[in-house]
Amino acid sequence: MLSNLQIILVAGASLIFLIILYIFFKPIFTRKLIHNSITDTHSRLFEDNLKQGELDFRYVNQESDPQELIILNLISMDKSNFNINQVLTLLKNLDAKYNHGFFSFCEISGEEIFRIASGINPGLIELETKTHVLLLALDLHQVSDPAKAFDIMLELSSEISEKLHASICDANRAPLSKQMIEHLKCKAQDVSRIKAIENTSSTST
Repeated sequence: MLSNLQIILVAGASLIFLIILYIFFKPIFTRKLIHNSITDTHSRLFEDNLKQGELDFRYVNQESDPQELIILNLISMDKSNFNINQVLTLLKNLDAKYNHGFFSFCEISGEEIFRIASGINPGLIELETKTHVLLLALDLHQVSDPAKAFDIMLELSSEISEKLHASICDANRAPLSKQMIEHLKCKAQDVSRIKAIENTSSTST
């Protein structure tokens, strides 16, 4: 028959074992929960790749001007709707400019960097808006410095997600990975190089 000390030792060892299992498997379960939550989200307006004009991007010549969008999604951790008053106050405090239901983040010069909208149809962010998804869209060909613009977008998305307790996701609404961040940075840098070459060519001529 086990003594009290042996029972305590066995119970303690079992508890430590369970704690170790919890610490080891918690990240796996958490990632799976977030992924399942994200893949369950639905958006009638933004479920495919954004097409030119859906966020009211303006072009002088829409037939000839290219468009290269980078899309990020901020999705509520528990899939509950964001507090819209908190969202509006936060965007205002971050100096976002209201533009017909969307918000624009701009450089000091006034140049637009990227836009943020609701990820649920019809995409507007207003007092009566109910959404658990915020969509950020950056057109690399519309900004003067695409690489810098993406860095600003990524930094602000991190700040907004922290305040709203949201997950930062890619265009497919999968959790934004380091590999995807590097891929998007490379895309922005490629467009920066193309623009630099075009500017050099136009200057020389």
